[in-house]
Amino acid sequence: MFKRIFNKLKMHKLGKRWPNIYKNNFVCADVRLDHKQNIKLGGNCYIGSGSQFFGDGGITIGKSTIFGRECLILSSNHNYKGDELPYDNVALYSKVEIGNYCWFGVRCIVMPGVKIEDGAVIAAGSVVTKSVPKCAIVGGNPAKIIGYRNVQKFNKLESENKMYIMGRPRIIKKQTKFKDYLIN
Repeated sequence: MFKRIFNKLKMHKLGKRWPNIYKNNFVCADVRLDHKQNIKLGGNCYIGSGSQFFGDGGITIGKSTIFGRECLILSSNHNYKGDELPYDNVALYSKVEIGNYCWFGVRCIVMPGVKIEDGAVIAAGSVVTKSVPKCAIVGGNPAKIIGYRNVQKFNKLESENKMYIMGRPRIIKKQTKFKDYLIN
């Protein structure tokens, strides 16, 4: 109980200092956010534990986007095409843009300069190196389109304001025994 109250107070203080990140969003305690001033979250976002966002080139994330554990977003890279080897001390900045209602699985990596449009789903362990269209489902390394969500239904739910908003997790059914989950 005390730990939950302490975390709420900590988030409240951080929300005053960094309203572009901590206000109306849930960011787990062990998330690393570099260059916070260049990171903007749209509200009702969830960032899972162990995630790292490097915002030196700029990161913009739309509303109600969910990140699983240990996701990595990069917005800069070394200049490996320079005159010095293996790379010079020049940083190449490239903004990352992520739309509304996106869903990222565990351990996704988003490379600099990528634009992910509304409603996209990024499968666990994917490395996103190119832009992702609206409602696309991508997976793999490098990530490729493996399917699409129902775009008409997505647009209808969005226009009627019936989209899912991240709330407090709830337990529907407690696991009683491991054997209950085995298929005979």
